[in-house]
Amino acid sequence: MDRKDLTDNLNRLAAEPAYSAYAAVANVLEGIGPKASGMPLFKAAVLRNFTLDPIIPVIKGEIALAGFYPEIYLGGYDTIAQDVFEPKSALYGFEPDVVILVQWLEALSPALTVRFPSLSNGEVDAEIERIADFTEELVTALRKNIGAPVLLNNFPLPHRPALGIMDAQSENHQSHAIMKLNLELLRRMRKVRDVYLIDYMSLMARLGSGSGLDERYWHIGRAPIGKNALVPIGQEYGKFFRALHGKARKCLVLDCDNILWGGIIGEDGPEGIQLGSAYPGSCYQAFQREVLNLHDRGVILALCSKNNEADVLEVLRTNPDMVLREDNFSSLKIDWNDKVTNLMRIAEELNIGLDSMVFVDDSQFECDRVREELPQIAVLQLSSDPSTFCSRLCARAYFDTLTFSKEDRTRNRMYRDETKRKKLRSSSGSLEAYLAKLEMVAAVGAADEASIPRISQLTQKTNQFNLTTCRYTEGDIRAFAAGSKTGVYTVKLSDRISDMGLVGTAIVKYAGEAAEIDTFLLSCRAIGRGVEDALLTHVLNSAGAKGCSRVVGRYLATKKNAQVADFFKRKGFSLVNESERGSDWELQLKGRTFSGPSWIKSILIEPGLDYARQRSKT
Repeated sequence: MDRKDLTDNLNRLAAEPAYSAYAAVANVLEGIGPKASGMPLFKAAVLRNFTLDPIIPVIKGEIALAGFYPEIYLGGYDTIAQDVFEPKSALYGFEPDVVILVQWLEALSPALTVRFPSLSNGEVDAEIERIADFTEELVTALRKNIGAPVLLNNFPLPHRPALGIMDAQSENHQSHAIMKLNLELLRRMRKVRDVYLIDYMSLMARLGSGSGLDERYWHIGRAPIGKNALVPIGQEYGKFFRALHGKARKCLVLDCDNILWGGIIGEDGPEGIQLGSAYPGSCYQAFQREVLNLHDRGVILALCSKNNEADVLEVLRTNPDMVLREDNFSSLKIDWNDKVTNLMRIAEELNIGLDSMVFVDDSQFECDRVREELPQIAVLQLSSDPSTFCSRLCARAYFDTLTFSKEDRTRNRMYRDETKRKKLRSSSGSLEAYLAKLEMVAAVGAADEASIPRISQLTQKTNQFNLTTCRYTEGDIRAFAAGSKTGVYTVKLSDRISDMGLVGTAIVKYAGEAAEIDTFLLSCRAIGRGVEDALLTHVLNSAGAKGCSRVVGRYLATKKNAQVADFFKRKGFSLVNESERGSDWELQLKGRTFSGPSWIKSILIEPGLDYARQRSKT
């Protein structure tokens, strides 16, 4: 076995995520080992109180699909407490990148599951409190001993309620008791950093007990997960693996004919397409609503269609059954050019990587060509039954993230505003004149609670202007911001066209007279305007105010951040060390005061004060 075998099997798995494909990938991974795979190591610790060994190949495959070589620590059957509460346990020696804490309620609480009618209301509440207390103790101990994120499941509703049809008649009965337990877990886990809930309750509801559970194997070997649930549950964990490492996609590129509407507009005409409240047009309308939900979550939308532009625009602008409209799309490529070329143009226009894109088409020819020539792009072929389009798009979870910020809500508008800036640029005689015309205001300052989700999101998503590409969770950022020897700084940018929100961040570690820049990044939307200089100026002046005599910077090379390889050199830093992996730099402060670019007005935002109100004073 070699890397080609691994690549072939991963491609097969991506195209058809069957259990056999996951098992094949797991076997190849074990055969070639981490070094030969060429993939960075990802260590997952699985702690459980039931038998879940059959899910492990799916977890390994999902880690590999995220671009990592999986190494698994599988805790012993029902040894969670020993692993977690013993500081020198094998779990902590393993030093995992993520902890998967899996508890099955029937093993954890027979009283709530199989003996519920014997409990009084008070005893039910006491049992819920006991389980929540125990789980909170587990995650608190994990947080104390390791920094890895924890993935914790909630509990499925009973598939055979103890009180039968009476169960749904009172909030004091079994199903509501388990929902109450799940809500209590949610409430408590929100207080602990980097603990995320895997929603077994919803997952099992979707699958149904007939597919999700196997009572026979529960009795034989305490293995309750049915064979039809192995892949869906493993994939649910995979969504978190990708989200934790910034692997979420950013842009959804759609064909039009037989995707947004039924029929071919060039043949059927704008009035003859299938779209509306009656089947099959209702299916396409439902799909548009699902796409609009993604738009509202911050996913960039684009069209890539071989069509007459005027025909498509007529439908977008005037068809009363359209849910999506022209202004929902940040890029439109409607012509007769090949789709590979247009996809590359969309990426260039939006200033995003090809690996940020998902392409949806009904044509096998177009899908196969994009897969062949642009393998970085995720391709989803939707054909035949349009009633399945919504579920098939959602099932892949291409765009799932662990944060949702104000900037997400306005992202598509921001990309449309960028078109206005390009028009302003074309009417300006020089770059300097253009930058001056923008009338930019950079608000710099320390991170606050409201900005933490956006900062975490930037560390996970930003690739081009990112000097070290360190990925951090909200809990990490919160710890940095609260630390006495660390600082988290942000820059918010606005200009005469719009407010772009929080576009850059820096994380600085202080040690004696040295300030080390751990993270320095800028959103691709703000590149080329000098806003990075406004942020760096604040970092340098803050370091001087803290008594530091020098600032240390580091560049760690990746496939995507070559444009900032000489950033520190351009900013006056001296080279200390250089290797294939990157370079180290240093700047002597010596009581110096720094200033940002003349075409940007910088204002200092004090923590806890309203940004808009402060900006209005300028």
